[in-house]
Amino acid sequence: MVVFAIITILAVSFHLYDAAASDALSVYAGLKQAHGNTLSVIVHEYTRSVDPHIWILQHGHVILRSPNTAPRPIGPLIGGLAREPISLRLVEYHADLTYVIDWPLKPDLDLLGDLVLVMTIVGIAAAAGGVLLGRWTTHRVLEPVKRMTRSVEHMLSTNQFLPVENPSRTDDEFSQLARLLSELVQTLEARWQRDRTLLADAAHQLRTPLEVIRGNLDILRNWDSIDRATEEDSLTAMDRAVSEMITLVGDLLTLEHVRNEGPAQLQKYSLRTLLEDASEDARALNPSLHILLHDPGQAAVLIHEPFARRALWAVLENAVKYSPDGGTIEITVLPQGERCGIAIRDHGPGIPEEDIPHIFTRFYRGQNGRGKSGTGLGLSIAEALMRSQKGYITLETGEEGTTFTLWFLRAPASST
Repeated sequence: MVVFAIITILAVSFHLYDAAASDALSVYAGLKQAHGNTLSVIVHEYTRSVDPHIWILQHGHVILRSPNTAPRPIGPLIGGLAREPISLRLVEYHADLTYVIDWPLKPDLDLLGDLVLVMTIVGIAAAAGGVLLGRWTTHRVLEPVKRMTRSVEHMLSTNQFLPVENPSRTDDEFSQLARLLSELVQTLEARWQRDRTLLADAAHQLRTPLEVIRGNLDILRNWDSIDRATEEDSLTAMDRAVSEMITLVGDLLTLEHVRNEGPAQLQKYSLRTLLEDASEDARALNPSLHILLHDPGQAAVLIHEPFARRALWAVLENAVKYSPDGGTIEITVLPQGERCGIAIRDHGPGIPEEDIPHIFTRFYRGQNGRGKSGTGLGLSIAEALMRSQKGYITLETGEEGTTFTLWFLRAPASST
């Protein structure tokens, strides 16, 4: 604002100076063309102090001057600014005459003074208005931020993580920020609840093996009064409890790692190699079972190999666990559009209808699972591993057994 005012005043000053110089030249042009009485009449027309001050000299002597002038020009007879009174001096020579014209600048200076005064008043008013407008605008802009701040403070004080109140009535940047904060809060709340549940479930699952270890330690304290067989049984029980805890902790770490890492990097892989390896492991786990692998052909899928093997084994191990001795487990490849499924069917007792909604819940053990070994995390881990590979698991169950199908992304034929 100040710079603009200075530039404006300078521009007006130059314009007024240029206009004064042009007007002085016009007066000189008129005087040069006049002679005798005509020249005298013209010169004597300038009587006011704001009119041009004119002297006509010949050989250094004033022969004609306007009534509003001093007897002689004050100061040197050179063009430029004259000080008493302040004016623009024009000195021209024609024949044997010298024309001195002082153009008064006082009206122009008064105009500049008025302009400076007006611009000062306008500047002060504009600055005051800008301050008031800035305070009002800042209040309007920061009010949504204050509302969001109060929402967050309320959540912290009450320990209740609720969606952040929309601070604006329009779909502006603050509304978008409020939505993002709400999503963040809900995500953190979900993770917090999940961690609490995980901690509670882990504590519950670890209690049993810890109690087994503690009970057998009580027995072993009386080592001098127990026989060798009791000692061996206690050591075996503690070893089994420790193994269960190691397996449980490993499964929990795997589950949390998969859920926190996000999507895995996928690569093309042959199903034949994957299924043949899994079939051999299943036969080793229970040699009495018949593992029937239908020819997978040249089917290939996009997978993260370690995750795919772990998910496939979790489902296949579950089928081995619930299959009767001498039973059959069938493994079939099901190409379907952009997906390719691996169907694993057992001929066990099936899954009760009330257990189906919870079958992928961690630590959940259905009616048929009671008394079976395991941590209750296998299918939950398998589902998480499949999601990280952009896949999923479906199941069909009945009195003649259960079929779990792992659906992977099918590898394009041109993929290398």
